[in-house]
Amino acid sequence: MIPEESLLKIVKYAAKAPSGYNAQPWRFKIRNDTIYLMPDFARTLPVSDSDDHVLYIGLGCALENLIIAANGFNYATKIEVTGSEKKPQIIVTLSDEPEAGESELFGYIIKRQARRNKYADAKVDEDLLSELFNDPRDEGVRTKLFLTGDEISGLIPYIAEGTRLQYSNKAFVDELVSWVRFSEKEAMQKGDGIVAASLGLPNTGRLIGNILMKHFISADRVARHMEQLTLASSGLALFMAEQNDPYHWIKLGQAFQRFGLKAAKYQVSHSHLDMPCGELQLRRKLVHDFHLEGLTPLLLIRFGYSEPMPYSFRRSFYKLLDP
Repeated sequence: MIPEESLLKIVKYAAKAPSGYNAQPWRFKIRNDTIYLMPDFARTLPVSDSDDHVLYIGLGCALENLIIAANGFNYATKIEVTGSEKKPQIIVTLSDEPEAGESELFGYIIKRQARRNKYADAKVDEDLLSELFNDPRDEGVRTKLFLTGDEISGLIPYIAEGTRLQYSNKAFVDELVSWVRFSEKEAMQKGDGIVAASLGLPNTGRLIGNILMKHFISADRVARHMEQLTLASSGLALFMAEQNDPYHWIKLGQAFQRFGLKAAKYQVSHSHLDMPCGELQLRRKLVHDFHLEGLTPLLLIRFGYSEPMPYSFRRSFYKLLDP
């Protein structure tokens, strides 16, 4: 029997995973030597993630952390996905495995972070790119890289259009603002959401922050800012699922988390540019214009080199446990 203390430590590492708006839309249940990882539909993003693909990508990230942490504590894992197609449940059965050994990525679970600042004018080495992307374990997932100036510039119209569509949508802005934590005190109390400082916003408090984001930050202004950040990137990476269903969204999350941990290891920064993937008409346009037939683009990121940013907070992991 695996000690409960070890299982709780593994869950704590799993919950360090990234998620849309840092909503942490997951629940864990521990039964004997088994950890159940389930979606928490009370923490969905109905406007920006209407089909829940971002939610399941986050679950995939948490699953990958869980597997790596379990191996780090010398436990092997057996993964089973059950439940309905639209509401799958992930079952992770652990067993003693002294030979499992600590994964080289284990120590980077707590160091990984999304960095939304501007990146330095430096390219990521080609050999390092080969290690960061297209891991042999990325079953059901493809990654397309955009590395040259022309390739990166070619995605600017999609990013700009997606940004304008989203920030012109009052419901989208309201949802985003509800997840921004405009002071460190609020971030610590909530234990979730996006710290305002990581968006380059001042520590204003919720009242002024609401007014600032809803009335003084225009869609065009945000689009121009995202264009500048994109052009300063070393490259972009488009993560695509071979099938558009929750099972493959989870697989994509695992692939993305492996990239994120390896990026932390080599001090490569990354952050999301999901606007073209979040808007269905633009997603279809990406498939058509870049000849991606049979694939579903779900995650676009930029990467390069930059200084660390403030870390996101996490909820008490006891709040994540089902009795």
